[in-house]
Amino acid sequence: MSLLKDLPELVSAGIISSDTSQQISDYYKRKQVTSPNRVLLIFGILGALLVGTGVMFIVANQWEELPLSIQTMCAFLVLLVPQFLCGYVLLKMPQKIVWRESTALILFFAVGASISLVSQIYHINGEMGSFMLTWMLLTVPLIYIMDSSAVSLAYLFGIMVYAPAARFNLSYPFEDYIYWLLLLIPMPRYFLLYKKAPDQILTYIHHWMIPFVLTMTLGYLSHELKILMYPAYIIMFGIFYMTGNSTRFRKKPLIANGYLLFGFIGTVILLLIMSFKSTWKDMAASNFQISHLLVAPEFIASLILFVWASLLIYQRYLHTRMIKWNLTNIVFMLFLVVFIVGTQDTSLAVILDNLLVFALGIVMLRAGTKQSRLGVINTGMLVIALLVVCRSFDTDLTFVVKGILFVLVGIGFFVANWLMIKKTTKNEA
Repeated sequence: MSLLKDLPELVSAGIISSDTSQQISDYYKRKQVTSPNRVLLIFGILGALLVGTGVMFIVANQWEELPLSIQTMCAFLVLLVPQFLCGYVLLKMPQKIVWRESTALILFFAVGASISLVSQIYHINGEMGSFMLTWMLLTVPLIYIMDSSAVSLAYLFGIMVYAPAARFNLSYPFEDYIYWLLLLIPMPRYFLLYKKAPDQILTYIHHWMIPFVLTMTLGYLSHELKILMYPAYIIMFGIFYMTGNSTRFRKKPLIANGYLLFGFIGTVILLLIMSFKSTWKDMAASNFQISHLLVAPEFIASLILFVWASLLIYQRYLHTRMIKWNLTNIVFMLFLVVFIVGTQDTSLAVILDNLLVFALGIVMLRAGTKQSRLGVINTGMLVIALLVVCRSFDTDLTFVVKGILFVLVGIGFFVANWLMIKKTTKNEA
């Protein structure tokens, strides 16, 4: 890099000493070792995926014609060769992140392929859930032994696939809870990864994968009181949003902040779903007896998430007056009030939910105007527009009235953008 080239000149000019020059040079050499080229890392992982897939296709081409002994040998070779590569990388070049990630990922898929081949050769029947559980348990040590972020991501996706199979496995009624224990296993390494390499591309992908996996799997806790999953989800989205809006994530580019987007988009979508009268029909039919409620997994999940979210709120607003609280951070608490009202009066709950969505859009508009951020303004307008669209489906308004509403919202978009652009141009001048 150019700085290293300029070091001799800086030393000659007396700007820095020779010792300082050596320290700077050593620092950047260490940084190059521990911070791999992003493009090289991505293509190394893609290469590992393609190599594993290619080998499987080559073997499959003549698989049926091979004798049983050769098939068995191939099944174990698929497993042994990647293990040898991983061992070689650990012993000879443990600092080469691209090699470490690539070989670990090859071994991850080799384990799954070997299990499948042995099952096919000896006609061992099994369910999808048991296959995924065995595969994930055998490969999870790679996350820590190989210090592999790629395997961590693959593992998270794998247990997400395992979750529905475990949920609907009637042979083992408590197997669906094993998923949550499996989810905790890679978390220590994730926190360590964020601390050591916060700007690494694989760290960014983790910030998207974790909220995605949780969003896709939280619903599998639903049993009899399905209506309680709405509070559980909106609290979880609130946690995502507060995490993405914390000081550690706020200054990161949007592409690196999956928590913020999942939290905000998830909250808006859920509030819009609950703005329909039909969504609240299950509320009247639900049995909320205390003895039944306290042992319901939906209630326990909501309670745990609420405690977690409350701690985040307490930490964030400990020394802040309530008037300065951000609505987007506490919208889940307001929804809980609406939900409790809905247990007694669903019509009133629908009205309050619609007002909450509208207020959220107005708050976004106001925040965008104060901060001169066109994206935030358009987001607020979009929330209001989506609310208008939803109400056009379940109200008895005429087409003329609906058309006027859409025209007014469209004009609002144009006017808000025009005023903000005009304000920005005036400030720059």
